[in-house]
Amino acid sequence: MAQTHEWMFYEVMWRGWAGKGQVPYPVPWWAQQAFRRWSDDFDAGTYDSKEAAFASNALYRYWHMVGVKDHRQESLIGQAGEIEPVYDKYCLSFFLHDPATGTLRLPQLPDGGSVEQRMEAPHLPVVVTTFRTPEGVELVQRTFAAPVGARQRDLVVSRVTVSSPTGQPHEGLLCAAVMPAGPSGFQRHDRNGRQITDRRLTYLRHLPDEQRVETNSGWGPVFDTPPEQYGVYGNPDSSLDPDTYLAHSPFHDLVTGGKLNGALDAQDQVAGLCSAVFAWPFRVTADEVFELDVRLPVDLYAGADDLAELKGTPATELESANRDFWAAKLLGQGLQPQLPSPVSHLTDLFRQSRSQLLILSDHGEIHPGPTVYDSFWIRDSSVEATACSLVGDSALAEHQLGTHYPLRFNRGTGRIGPCAEYGFYGGPHEKDDREWDSNGQALWAIGRFDRTVGRQTAFGAKLYVPYVRDAARWLRDNRDGYGLLHSGWSAEHLGERDKPHYWDDLWGLAGLYEAARLAERIDAPEVPELWAAFDDLKRATGDSIRWVLAEQRARGAWETYIPTGPADVGRLDSTMIGTAAYFHPLRLHMGSKLGEEVDRAARHTLDTMYAHFVTGGYRHEAAWNAYGPYLTLQLAHAYLLAGDPARMDELLGWTVGAGFPRTAGRVAALGAWNEQHAFPVASDFAEVPYRPWYMGDIPHGWAAAEYLLLIRDILFFEADEDRDPHLYIAPGIRPHWVPEGEEVAVEAAPTLFGEPFGYRLAHDMAGRTVTVDITEAPDGVRFVYPCRFGRVRAASSADGRDLEVTGQDVRVPAGTERFTVTYG
Repeated sequence: MAQTHEWMFYEVMWRGWAGKGQVPYPVPWWAQQAFRRWSDDFDAGTYDSKEAAFASNALYRYWHMVGVKDHRQESLIGQAGEIEPVYDKYCLSFFLHDPATGTLRLPQLPDGGSVEQRMEAPHLPVVVTTFRTPEGVELVQRTFAAPVGARQRDLVVSRVTVSSPTGQPHEGLLCAAVMPAGPSGFQRHDRNGRQITDRRLTYLRHLPDEQRVETNSGWGPVFDTPPEQYGVYGNPDSSLDPDTYLAHSPFHDLVTGGKLNGALDAQDQVAGLCSAVFAWPFRVTADEVFELDVRLPVDLYAGADDLAELKGTPATELESANRDFWAAKLLGQGLQPQLPSPVSHLTDLFRQSRSQLLILSDHGEIHPGPTVYDSFWIRDSSVEATACSLVGDSALAEHQLGTHYPLRFNRGTGRIGPCAEYGFYGGPHEKDDREWDSNGQALWAIGRFDRTVGRQTAFGAKLYVPYVRDAARWLRDNRDGYGLLHSGWSAEHLGERDKPHYWDDLWGLAGLYEAARLAERIDAPEVPELWAAFDDLKRATGDSIRWVLAEQRARGAWETYIPTGPADVGRLDSTMIGTAAYFHPLRLHMGSKLGEEVDRAARHTLDTMYAHFVTGGYRHEAAWNAYGPYLTLQLAHAYLLAGDPARMDELLGWTVGAGFPRTAGRVAALGAWNEQHAFPVASDFAEVPYRPWYMGDIPHGWAAAEYLLLIRDILFFEADEDRDPHLYIAPGIRPHWVPEGEEVAVEAAPTLFGEPFGYRLAHDMAGRTVTVDITEAPDGVRFVYPCRFGRVRAASSADGRDLEVTGQDVRVPAGTERFTVTYG
């Protein structure tokens, strides 16, 4: 049954949307999408009612994000420029009013005018929203987050200008609305008891002397310039009639009377739908522009001293410092991929993904999202930390792996379901959901990072006892009667929690492999013990997969695929995506670590998935009834490593487009991915499922990490680090990416060999030659160049030596500084 505030919000939204022709009401983009193709069906397993699902914004979770690197709280930006500090109970938006005609122009509404949004630059987390009215008035918001004051506390600044691009004079009111519902929804109230986005405004007050707004018990917006008009609205009579909120609102008052009520405070103990509007008169011409700066406190502020600190630094200085920081960080530090003009947008998105991970980091913990996923998972963070280390943000990776992972290492003597507590990596998420993949992921991430930073840092040696050795022993000692990891819900996209999943075993193998190699590097006495644990899990996993393959053949299956687990023989659905991990990120195909039969089956599984579940991106209807952007990237990466760059390119192209979806002419995201991508948004409502779908958080940190890792490995990747170390150069560069006279380049890129790598690749189309200059490389590492431009006719080094060619692979000795390949 719906709670009162959920029912009231639902009623006010649809009545406001239906009556927008008489009195415009700022219905959020996500609510408009729900009304565009309404269904009374909802996820009854998660929500108690359709109103609860609607108030939670269950279906259309898209927005933009700004924030400060390594700070706790992010802020969301909606499709009309609305600003929502995630854990504060209000949303701020701007609109225009013409008192002479009573006209309201709300950027949320299609007939209010045109709205364009963009990031100010790919490396700058600054959202620019431009709203143009039919009368020719232009409102521009530049919204960013910055630290302020001696304590470097977080705030959001929105710099607003009103102008007349045509030069014709215009007068009116610039208005700022404080409302409860934001881009993420009104209140998330689900059966798990999560109320992360409870945005009910039960009390609202304007403090003119301080030029700020009080929202419940917190601080709301602070205005650099005091408003000339204001009005605060609530439900003083505790009315249960939804029309009360529409008839007694600032929007109704402006349309019907041209004035706000002038009240300083209001309360609503029924639905928490208090609202307020503040107004500034403007007159703009060709030479006159109206400007307003608004500050939104994000960290905790209290008292006069904090207010003075919040307002102490001019907005221009904050904006300049923000630009300087991100330019230095993303343009001057870390991996700087140089890609030709046809795919330069991949470099732009690379930098934007880096910024997202840095913003999602909370004091060294990288969280996979800013709202419902604003928490710490070993699973997500292992991929995120590895991505950070390989693109040059190693300090963040070291903090996460070296500080926060040990804090998640359990030392108790109890039990977690069928498993021992001691030695298990995990907090509440991993314990409650039996996420048995976490030990493999922690060991894998620690081992990979130890390789990347080099032996001189002794990172792995510092963690080895107990965080590596005993975590590896946990994997050895906590398996079922078949030698596999127990049933659990390590990754909910893989199937039911009461079944075992090969995903856990593959991660366990990769983790034990890295643990054993780390033990070898530091000469630990447990090397034989760790290799024995690896071999035992390898035997059990290989035997189980071979049994499943044989059983499927016996049942008449003509397609070869590895299902999600041994309890799902013959299950041909999208949960088999877990097998992609065999290639990426685990590299178990290198050396066929599970044997030739399993290796072949894994390769066939990629093709089975592509045939059944790819329509542009990976459709995960079995679990989410939506696309999976990060799953699409995993599949693309698997194809790259399996030697099919053409399919990699197709999947990458879809994913890039999915980061900038548009519906009804409005952009839903600006270079970011949710964990899921709804079919209606992906198709502009050409495809609307008959049943509800699941959506998580955006920007999704795991998706950003997957993109970084894929672009990096398109440029180069390492192989056989422990026996015959070599690097693949430009393995994913497609021929149509490199026009005449343009280059592909990498400089000072971190590698798993602990030393940087760089190269420049030039393509001479007329001469059908490719020239590669290796600018720096790890000692003793040879190279392989898989030529993608055509059949190799000849290859030689700068000193005239012929190079060995196998198929399309040119084999280049260690120490080579330049080589040339001619193709036909």
